[in-house]
Amino acid sequence: MSPHRAEGEASIVLDALTDVYAIQDVQEVVDRVCRCAVEVSPYRLALLSLYFGEDVYIGLEGGEESLRRHFLQTARKTGHERRAKKRAAIWANHRIGDSAICFIPAGSEIGFGPSYAPSPVRAGSEWQPDDRIMVFVRGVDGEVHGVLSLDDPSDGKRPDPENLGSLRAIDRLMKLMGVFIHNKHLEAKLRDSEARYAALVEQSHDGILIEQDGQIRFANRRMGRMLDTMPGLLIGKVVSEVITRDTAPALPNEIEGVLHGREGRTRDVSLRTTPIRFGRETANLISVQDITERKRIMERLQRSQKMESVGTLASGIAHDFNNLLGGILGYASLLHTRLGNDHPHVRYVESIESAAERASAVTRQLLGMVRDEQVRIGTFQVGRLLYDIADFLRETFPPSIRITVACDEDLPGVLGDEGQFHQVILNVCLNARDAMREGGTLALRAERADSEGTGEYLRISVSDSGTGVPPDVRARVFDPFFTTKEAGQGTGLGLYMAYRVVDRHGGRIELQSDVGEGTTVEILLPSSSEQRAIVAGPTLPEPSQVEGVVLLVDDEEIIRSMGGEMLERLGFEVVVAPDGPTAIDLLAQQGGRITGAIVDIAMPGMNGWEVVRALRALQPRLPIIVSSGHEAGLALSDPRGVSDAQFLKKPYRLKELNAVLAEVLAISRAGAGSSERAR
Repeated sequence: MSPHRAEGEASIVLDALTDVYAIQDVQEVVDRVCRCAVEVSPYRLALLSLYFGEDVYIGLEGGEESLRRHFLQTARKTGHERRAKKRAAIWANHRIGDSAICFIPAGSEIGFGPSYAPSPVRAGSEWQPDDRIMVFVRGVDGEVHGVLSLDDPSDGKRPDPENLGSLRAIDRLMKLMGVFIHNKHLEAKLRDSEARYAALVEQSHDGILIEQDGQIRFANRRMGRMLDTMPGLLIGKVVSEVITRDTAPALPNEIEGVLHGREGRTRDVSLRTTPIRFGRETANLISVQDITERKRIMERLQRSQKMESVGTLASGIAHDFNNLLGGILGYASLLHTRLGNDHPHVRYVESIESAAERASAVTRQLLGMVRDEQVRIGTFQVGRLLYDIADFLRETFPPSIRITVACDEDLPGVLGDEGQFHQVILNVCLNARDAMREGGTLALRAERADSEGTGEYLRISVSDSGTGVPPDVRARVFDPFFTTKEAGQGTGLGLYMAYRVVDRHGGRIELQSDVGEGTTVEILLPSSSEQRAIVAGPTLPEPSQVEGVVLLVDDEEIIRSMGGEMLERLGFEVVVAPDGPTAIDLLAQQGGRITGAIVDIAMPGMNGWEVVRALRALQPRLPIIVSSGHEAGLALSDPRGVSDAQFLKKPYRLKELNAVLAEVLAISRAGAGSSERAR
């Protein structure tokens, strides 16, 4: 090779190095190296195959693109051990001198598949179509990572081991390029790794901090958003100023804490800490998960479960309490009829009846908190209700709270459940009391109102001169379980239940307040033209001949005693049973004498519906009344129930028992008459 040719080859190599230095794409670098090899040497085809673990690069110059695809598919299928074994055999038997070049002549013991079309046969050419030239390529680790295959020499000659000529330049080029390409590959892998890191860390839903020596050394974007600041501004801050950690772990390898943001805003967080190396020193990687909403939901769930337990307890209390009230109210109504309306002591009996009815309303309120009890409809006077509540509050509220009542004259009645509205207004008044710790004025008012021309309404307002409600709290006062009181001081159900009751009655409730200006709660209800009937006293039939025999089945002795006296007062003969089996035996023994039955639904052992079905099996047309402390809709919706059973709500008075019996017996007589005519 002439000196000018050597200088030209060296220049090409230097230009190639300069050309590929700034290229980032590894495949493009591999293709440029193949082009340079063709420019430096007389070979018109250069194929560079490189393997870095699972990553394979195939460079090609002077051949069809299909050749590259073929080699790429073959490279991915050929195992690493098989390639290494063949390279070792080539290196041991066909290496030229001290270079990395191997010449494998046609017919050698090294078998090659038809990887690419052999060189064309030329007259007088030394080069055989199956000859191979391979330049081994090593990386930064000194390991062989591939080969450069050269073919189709323009001069048709085989390489001269004594004078490699341009192949020596190729040898030097591949020694440099092997290391260079390996570094480019490692850089590309590092960039990919950093990109994945950025995707995982910067787009993570959790905040991520690196803590070193108690200070923040790194924070991702999510961490910045959680603290309402830029992540860079967190660098150097003391971690304990940003996060307050709980001492006890919530879960293994996890503790809870509080994140302190700007303007005093806080978030409940879960923290997981992992030791890492950061800048040649140990540090902690802290994963911060916002659990504010999760904790709120869990608290609501716990409260809901608590209310479910209260509901179970309330059902049992309602049953026992209603039985006691049944005795009180029943005996009071019997006493009322015996004394008459003109007796000087009848007012005491009326007070007992009123107290028992109020106690029954409290029981319904307790049940209404945990299940949708039906509204007990009746027309009541709001003015009288407000005056009654005011009298009660004056006895229970501190003397520093002045209570006033103002009602328009001739207010219409309201159709609804008076007991529920008593509890609604009482709940609002209790909130007003809590807002006036130092005293103030509580004003109750009822007046006529018109709601956007839709008809006559009645407005109830409860106003206090307390501390007022801030805007962020005003927006949530009617939410279930929302309360600003300390733990154990309130359930957050008072105004929620008020909203439910008012909405159920077709009205609406609103709260108006400003901080330091007091609060007014307004309830708008549709009025009723129906006026409450004034009942001087129960109108009952006088005792006469026995009208039939009634089987009274109840597990409470007071109900059996009181109910028996009521039935006898109404002219019936009474047979009592403390449980289902006894009732069934009595009906079986007395046959057709028993003309009707009153059965308590909630009894231990054999429940009321089981008793009803057993009685009907003995006497299919037996008129039956079922009794319960629940409302009719809930009691009769039991899938075990009997559809034609009549209902009597506990506690009941004499007039209510009389009305239900009259209806049941009238239906029974009508049914018997129809059957007789049919025969």
